[in-house]
Amino acid sequence: MANNSSDSGDKKDPKISDTIKKIISSGSPSEISKELLGTVVTQVLKTKDDITLKATNEMIALIRKIDFVQEFSKFAENHKFKISAEIEITKKDDKK
Repeated sequence: MANNSSDSGDKKDPKISDTIKKIISSGSPSEISKELLGTVVTQVLKTKDDITLKATNEMIALIRKIDFVQEFSKFAENHKFKISAEIEITKKDDKK
């Protein structure tokens, strides 16, 4: 079985090298590198935007499912609230 795997690997290598030769012969390596890099960067940015959009939509959907009044009611049943306030009243200075 190991021989079969290496045979199929050997068959793939000439195809890959032929493809690389065609790419290199079609233009200068620097042009191909710039074009390839531009394509990769564009695809990465598009993928990032797609993932961000999907994650955002999932978060929005989860938040919309939450009944905040019910959740706060559950929280209030098990917690004690303490509110304190301080008020200070001072006289105005009437120096006219």
